[in-house]
Amino acid sequence: MHARGADLWPGALTRDLVEETHLGWRMRCYPPDRPRTLGGLLARAAERFPDRDAVVDLTERLTWRELAERARRLATALHRRHGIKPGDRVAVLLRNGSPFCVAVFACAQLGAITVTLNTKLRSRELEFMLQNAGARVLLTTPEEWPEIDAIRERLPCEAYYRTPYPELFAERPSPPPVLVHEEDTAFIMYTSGTTGRPKGAMGTHLGIINSAITYERCYGLGDAERTLVAVPLFHVTGLIAQFLTLAHLGGTVVVMPTFNPAEALRLIDVERVTHMIAAPTVFVMMLLQPGYRAAGRTLRALGYGGAPIASETVRQLREWLPRCRLHNTYGLTETSSPATCLPDADALRRISSVGWPIPTADARTVEPGTARECAPGEVGELLIRGPMVVPGYWANPQATAATMGDGWLRTGDLATIDGEGYVTIMDRIKDMINRGGEKIFCVEVEEVLCSHPGVLEAAVVGVPDPVYGEAVKACVVARPGARVEAEEIRAWVRERLAKFKVPRDVAVLETLPRNPNGKVVKGLLR
Repeated sequence: MHARGADLWPGALTRDLVEETHLGWRMRCYPPDRPRTLGGLLARAAERFPDRDAVVDLTERLTWRELAERARRLATALHRRHGIKPGDRVAVLLRNGSPFCVAVFACAQLGAITVTLNTKLRSRELEFMLQNAGARVLLTTPEEWPEIDAIRERLPCEAYYRTPYPELFAERPSPPPVLVHEEDTAFIMYTSGTTGRPKGAMGTHLGIINSAITYERCYGLGDAERTLVAVPLFHVTGLIAQFLTLAHLGGTVVVMPTFNPAEALRLIDVERVTHMIAAPTVFVMMLLQPGYRAAGRTLRALGYGGAPIASETVRQLREWLPRCRLHNTYGLTETSSPATCLPDADALRRISSVGWPIPTADARTVEPGTARECAPGEVGELLIRGPMVVPGYWANPQATAATMGDGWLRTGDLATIDGEGYVTIMDRIKDMINRGGEKIFCVEVEEVLCSHPGVLEAAVVGVPDPVYGEAVKACVVARPGARVEAEEIRAWVRERLAKFKVPRDVAVLETLPRNPNGKVVKGLLR
């Protein structure tokens, strides 16, 4: 099945799309008057809204004028001290806050590539990424420094700076004029590496700005939005879906160093937050807070993704915020965040769907391991193409050729596309359970588990079985104050699904292990 986003969304969102050639492929793009570079986003925001809050964190508030000035000073220092030029890699190992935001735009002004590093990684993991990227400079914090200091002699970096690095802001700002093309790489963002070594996805200015315009159009956002970032800025959701989208709009980015549900509700009210995107677990935790119903009245658009969302959670969000638009959104690092989006009108009617391909995207499903296109409703591997897809992985031509060598990104996700173009994610190919020849999609079982009144969260994995090859294991987290038993869980599923889908094993856990992107690390549950 093949679906074109331009054919599905209302004409007002798609009538001005243009056909262009980028990176050797024809693709639909937003109008030619779109911003072309991240540096252009900052300059435009500083010109249009110089005195509006740009970034708000625990320690300070920066206006767009101040953010632009600080980015120019850092860019000047990186160029004068180290000759950083277009294409050079500057790594940032920084927690959520204004220093991260400044570093992103400083690199953009130099045409340099920002390498975003996960602050939860250890020395061995960081060593591979810094070597693979060939980072010349590393910006980090005193808290993260011990992990770097342990491997410093083996790293390619010629300089290290720890916040607040006042020496980098002391020079008079005069970054060199550089020519940056929209097809140039702006970021190297490493995937989680669940199937081997992490791969550095190369996000382009073209793809990132495409995503910002997509969020503007599909979420119905305006220039006065205020977003709360409760996810890591080094991940595509915090970085692209929120920070850089709000830079495109000229809005305000309120940054939490780490997520706390009570503090999130407080900040939403105090900072008059209108917009937020996060993994479903973030919203589940907010809905468990006493007094949540009285909060959040300024919210106008919520996005959720990165993991399946329970039907009950969507219904609770709609009841809590009846005038807020809700959008289930699917994307990957390799799609610069959004690849599909569910219109608000379908939030309850199509809870399990991740919506239509975004206006500039095409989507199709093929039989895994082949090129045979699937029929409507048939399960196959989801393929995506469009300007949001990264051109490849840094210094990894083999993985690039295997994953997106023909212009279509092989997502590794099993999905269906129905006759109306709606995409539904069924499972990761590697997570699908084969029980004696019967295919079991984890998402289906997880949805049933989450419908149990005592279950807060659930994850399903396949485990070895001497007779059937694989069996179903369910891992559940009970709601506060509730108690659930293994046989009760099995009986609940048995009443609602085929016998072969009933979990053989049930584990009741305090929490599910998650990576910083909010996705459950299923390898730890097997």
